[in-house]
Amino acid sequence: MNYTLKNGITTAECTTDGGELISFVCDGTEYVWQGDSDFWGGRAPHLFPVVCSPLDGSVVYEGVSYPMPKHGFIRGASFHTIELSPNRIVFETKNNENTMRSFPYRFNFRVTHALLENGFQTSYTVIAGDDMIFNLGGHPAFNCPFFQEESFEDYELHFADNSDEYIMSITEEGYMNPASAKLNRIKNGILPLRYSDFDRDAMIVENLAEKKVDLVSSVTGHGIRFSFEGFDALGIWTPYSTPSGKPAPFLCLEPWRGLPASVDESGKAEDKKYSIKLASGEIFSVGYEIRVI
Repeated sequence: MNYTLKNGITTAECTTDGGELISFVCDGTEYVWQGDSDFWGGRAPHLFPVVCSPLDGSVVYEGVSYPMPKHGFIRGASFHTIELSPNRIVFETKNNENTMRSFPYRFNFRVTHALLENGFQTSYTVIAGDDMIFNLGGHPAFNCPFFQEESFEDYELHFADNSDEYIMSITEEGYMNPASAKLNRIKNGILPLRYSDFDRDAMIVENLAEKKVDLVSSVTGHGIRFSFEGFDALGIWTPYSTPSGKPAPFLCLEPWRGLPASVDESGKAEDKKYSIKLASGEIFSVGYEIRVI
């Protein structure tokens, strides 16, 4: 089921299929990628209880190896609505027989979407039914360019943190590799977008002191501000090759509490970087925000 939120000149559409916000329109402009199988059919999936690819398709919990799909299983879950107002909605899903085959813990997983006057907030709440360990993230995709007369490579990412203390990596065949050279593509806080930068997969930025980045047109200065306080890493991705053979007109900005598996890791959940541990009954919340600038 789909729901429409409204707040002044902004509207958003949210769905119980995956609990996603699948449209955000501000002053007549759509900012969220609408999904297209010729490029990538996703829009803004949620990632739980892993981020990206687990090592050899599995995760070890308490000494037992469990099969785990890339990005986890929440993105394919059916949610139900537990709160609804004109500009805010809360979805919830919980463990079931199928999730326990991959993740042997009881949990409630809530997603809240709140529409602002010039943006929106998406936040996650995990309520532990058992002592548990997990990773968590978002995968929202944004139209890039926002307007037909522009091109993808007219756009830049402007990081609020330009201290050069960040770590920038790239996945290779879906995994992190400590032996790979770190990247140095952000200059004075600016990363011009080039399709060739995604020829191996996603770029990943860690150690940012300020968790804000602007996706803006170098031609018009128009864009969005993406804030992701509480997350440890930012994945940046667009497909380098697509089923259509054409460049993909979108960019994913992915806030993560976790990382793709490393080629040298143990596969144990407790050894994964940025893992979150909760005792039974504990609650963890984190979220991200978008504003048009």
